[in-house]
Amino acid sequence: MNDFRVAQEFFELTKNYWIMTTEMLISFQEQNEKMWHTLVEQGCISQNEAKEMLDKWLSWSKEQREQFNKQMEDNWKKAENLFNNKSKK
Repeated sequence: MNDFRVAQEFFELTKNYWIMTTEMLISFQEQNEKMWHTLVEQGCISQNEAKEMLDKWLSWSKEQREQFNKQMEDNWKKAENLFNNKSKK
């Protein structure tokens, strides 16, 4: 196996690891959101200001996660294009 093919395989392995890790983190965040919403709905956090703060924090963290994931997807595509362009030469 040549060096380029080894690098390409390692890239694919790393990319797949990243995707699985990201999916796990998204699942964790979604479960965390459900837990907080349940606490709010059951009255453990009954103040309106606390509810608003929690909603803002949850939406902010979700937006940040989505922006980060989008940036990483773009970077993975750029790196993948480099491998594809190199393999065509």
